[in-house]
Formats: sequence, C-alpha cells, structure tokens
Amino acid sequence: MPNGEKEDLGSVKIDDEVIGTIAAIAAKSIPGVHRIATSFVGGIALFFRKIPDAGVKVSIKDDGVHLYLEIIVDYGINIPELTWKVQKAIKEETEKITGFKIAQVNITVEGIYHPGYSKD
Repeated sequence: MPNGEKEDLGSVKIDDEVIGTIAAIAAKSIPGVHRIATSFVGGIALFFRKIPDAGVKVSIKDDGVHLYLEIIVDYGINIPELTWKVQKAIKEETEKITGFKIAQVNITVEGIYHPGYSKD
C-alpha cells in the first residue's frame, strides 16, 4: 500500500501453484540441487506443460504455509548444509514475494545425481 493508504479495492488470492513455482525456482537456484523430483503424474505435467512447480506440494494451515518437496542432489554435496540453504532460500523468497508466513519447508532427498553413474 503506497504512502500508507488503506483502501478496500477488493480481494487478491495467490494460487497454490504460484507459491509452488516460487518455491521451485528458489530451490533450483541453490548450487547442488540437480532437480526437483516429481511423481509420475507430475512428470507428465512437467513434460507437456513445462510446469516449474511440479513436485512441490503446498498446504495452507493455521500456522502458515507448509511446503513439501523432494529433490535430487549432485554427488559430493554436503546434504545437511544444502538442504538448510534450500529451506532458507524457499522461506525467504516465498515470504518476500507473497507476504505469507512460511511455517515449514519439508525436504526429502530422493536421490543423488552423478553424471558417470548408471544403475544398469
């Protein structure tokens, strides 16, 4: 509200997909995050629609927004340090852009990426 003016202009809602997109962009901006893991359905959506938030679950609760995501990390990265940086980046960016209180950023490390390793 510019100049401290308060005027009722109507309502504004921010879709969960927007919150998820902000979280995904923030997560992927941290070196060592190879990608966000997605479910089969999320993978199809990502392929056809190029949805950047595929793989980020958003839950609005009484204490604030709870975010859940699974990531694939680059081999050799210190996982506790990386996940802390990801949580911090997601919380700060999402709060700054949306104004919402982020109560939790829950991360599961789903896998490790190494370019020379194959499961075959």
